[in-house]
Parts: sequence; structure tokens; C-alpha cells
Amino acid sequence: MSVLDRIEFADIEGIRVGRFTSQINTTCILYRLGGTVIDTGPPNQWRFVRRFLEEKEVQRVLVTHHHEDHSGNLAPIDRTLKTPVLSPREAIEPLSKGYEVQFYRRLIWGRPLVVETAPVPDRMELAGGLSLATIPTPGHSPDSTCYLEPDRGWLFTGDLYIAARTRYLRQDEDLGEHIASLRRVLELDFDTLLCSHRGVIAAGREALTRKLDYLVSLRGEVHRLHAQGKSVTEITRELLGGEGHLSLFTRFHFAKRNLIAACLDLPDTSTED
Repeated sequence: MSVLDRIEFADIEGIRVGRFTSQINTTCILYRLGGTVIDTGPPNQWRFVRRFLEEKEVQRVLVTHHHEDHSGNLAPIDRTLKTPVLSPREAIEPLSKGYEVQFYRRLIWGRPLVVETAPVPDRMELAGGLSLATIPTPGHSPDSTCYLEPDRGWLFTGDLYIAARTRYLRQDEDLGEHIASLRRVLELDFDTLLCSHRGVIAAGREALTRKLDYLVSLRGEVHRLHAQGKSVTEITRELLGGEGHLSLFTRFHFAKRNLIAACLDLPDTSTED
């Protein structure tokens, strides 16, 4: 697979790389803002990522979190290009010591190599009067982080968004923290969302608001059906449909029922929201 898409938006460039785009979007986008690159793509796409990085001088590489589709090329960047690599503080240990990568993830994205990273600072000054503020947004993972260019209103969101109406959840995601992160981010001043999977979304605030409203509404519906005596399986089928091949392929590590179960783990505050 080659570069699937080339992105140009204002002062931002990017490429989309990856495999298996038919049923669910497993591709990932690298963004370049001046000499700063955000996310690195999966390890099995290194040859295409390297070409992109070698087009222009890179001063630093940041990642939004440690998952291999975002951080998978930090090690070859560090060893081959000798470019400073930075990560959220909570990502330093899994990136340097390794972490569990299930079979389906190895098949889709490859196996990442360990790498030592420096922690991203709270704020980074870039060329041309631009800057990036580091915004912790745990939920998808404990180390999930957004980067905000405050003057232009650009928000690089990693996996905070992905879609307005998500139907699947990983077993290791924290839905409560994810909802809290959405609320915190919506208090920031931004317009454009730069998602690592969906690309550039001009109406970024509206997109994140739709996702928050959907998750809050889903939580209420799940609790309502559970109060009627319905099981997780029954609620999943009624609200999200059957599991299908994707859940089976991941051995339910990434499944619809995980989202329903996560809703039940949260208090029912539908009357408050």
C-alpha cells in the first residue's frame, strides 16, 4: 500500500497511510506544521513515512498517544533520521518498555520497536509565530493528548474524535474519562479539528459536540433498557446491531458490547444531562 491521500490545509501538510480501508478506517494521518510532525503512522508504513519526512527539515516529532498506528515509526525516526522524538509523559514508559499488541493490531499495523522519548512540554513555540499547547485528553488511552494552535484555532485531536457516532470500543478504553475530555476540550477556543483518522474537519467544535451528545444520550438509553431487565447482548443488538466479523476478528477486544458495558459502568445521569 502506498500513500493513500495527501492533505494540504493552510500551513499544514499531511499524508494518510495504512491498510484495510473497506470495513473500518485503519489508516492514520501524519500532520506537518512547519518543522513539527504530529504522529508517525504504523510501523508497516515506514518506507512511505520516511519519504514524507525527508521532503523537508523536521525539527521535532510529537505523538498524540502510544498506540502503534500513531507512534509506530518513532524508533526508526530516532535511529535513522536522528530527529528529536517527544511523547506525552504517560506514554514514555510503554514506548520505552513495550506494551501488549494483540494479533489483529500486529496484522493491520505491524509491531512497533521500543524507543526512548522526551516528554512534550506544556507549550511549544514554532516558526512563523505559531505555537502548540499540550492538552491532556485521557479516555481512549491514559496518555491521549491533543495539541492546540491557539491563534489559528487548530486542534490536533489524535483519537479523541474519529467519528460522531462510534459503535465500537476497545476493552481498555475509559468511557467516563473520554466524555470528561470531550467536555474539557469544548471549553477551549478552536475551530478546525485535525483528526488522525478522519482528516481535516472545518466545523470541529460542532463535530465534537455531536460526539459528546451522542455518548451522553447512548448512556441514558443503555441504562433505560438495562432497568427493563435487558442484558448487555440484548441492549447491544437493539442499539448498535449485531457484532459481526470485526468483533470476532479482534476477539472482542474492539467490539460493540464493550461500548454498552462501559455505559453501564457509568452512573445514569441522563436526567442531569
